[in-house]
Amino acid sequence: MSDELRIGLTTCDNQDVADRIATELVERGLAACVKIDANVRAIYKWQGELQDHSEIRLMVKFSSRNSESIEAFIKANHPYEVPEWIVLRPEHVCKKYLDWVTA
Repeated sequence: MSDELRIGLTTCDNQDVADRIATELVERGLAACVKIDANVRAIYKWQGELQDHSEIRLMVKFSSRNSESIEAFIKANHPYEVPEWIVLRPEHVCKKYLDWVTA
């Protein structure tokens, strides 16, 4: 697999969990950067009931070579029974930024 930028999205229910996941991903060298957006409103159905919650979104920027390792980390360390993990493939990435992410 060639080195390409990937952007992964997940959400958490509190700041401590978001900080822990973001810090561990960067410290372990799995992600180059994790942006944390607080107060994202989520409306969804869970087990047949309508939910309306404030969540914290994490935008994880990483090299495609780390895709499987990051997904495994999210599954093992996320407190949600079914954590969101959506990976996007940018159409274009500035070469200098891509070099930094994949270094």
